[in-house]
Amino acid sequence: MTRAPLIRQHQQGFSLVEIMVAMTLGLVLLGGTITLYASSKNSYRLQENIAGMQENARFAIHALRREVEMAGFPLARNIMPFDPDPLATFDGGNNNSDQFTIQYNSGNPPNNIDCLGNAIAAGALITNRYSINNNGDLACLGSGNPIPQTLVENVVNMQALYGIDTDADGSANQYLQAGAGIPWQNVVSLRLALLVASENAVDPTQPAGGFTLLDAPAITPNDSRLYRVFTTTIPLRNRIP
Repeated sequence: MTRAPLIRQHQQGFSLVEIMVAMTLGLVLLGGTITLYASSKNSYRLQENIAGMQENARFAIHALRREVEMAGFPLARNIMPFDPDPLATFDGGNNNSDQFTIQYNSGNPPNNIDCLGNAIAAGALITNRYSINNNGDLACLGSGNPIPQTLVENVVNMQALYGIDTDADGSANQYLQAGAGIPWQNVVSLRLALLVASENAVDPTQPAGGFTLLDAPAITPNDSRLYRVFTTTIPLRNRIP
């Protein structure tokens, strides 16, 4: 039986049109992958910076609350909760940061340390001066330090109002800026607003009117960092009957 001869077929390959179509599809898929990666990275950076801002604000408010609640301790010694010296406690004016100095007597541990953790002799006066330094950080000058030290980074502005008790019921009836006319002996609470910035630039769309902290004029940042305002009111427990 005679077999039919085999017919060999030569490989023809891809045409130029097929190659161009394949390359185009590959570029589209690659572009989509790059776009998805970039979007995911930007979203991660945004969330990371927001989390960092919230953590900084939480730590700053926690540290300030602890100190403010100690202000004026003990009541029996009639210690002024805030140093009324205009060089120690003052309103910055416009939207410049305020500064305040808390005063209380050193007691038993852990109530015998200043804002930076330095132990102060029992019965001695502790003074903690809070301000925003030139780097845009919350800083404190404690009784045991010769120069201010950074407490929390990226707290770029701080505004304070003092709650005045005008009818001796232990509650604030009005909130005033620091100044020569404020009755410091009647201050029973402190209202604080902090403007916190992200560590890195994330190119956000900032509010057209800027950020308003208490009674200060609006602050409009000129960079690409993210900003948030955190506000709290802290009672002076040593001034409440």
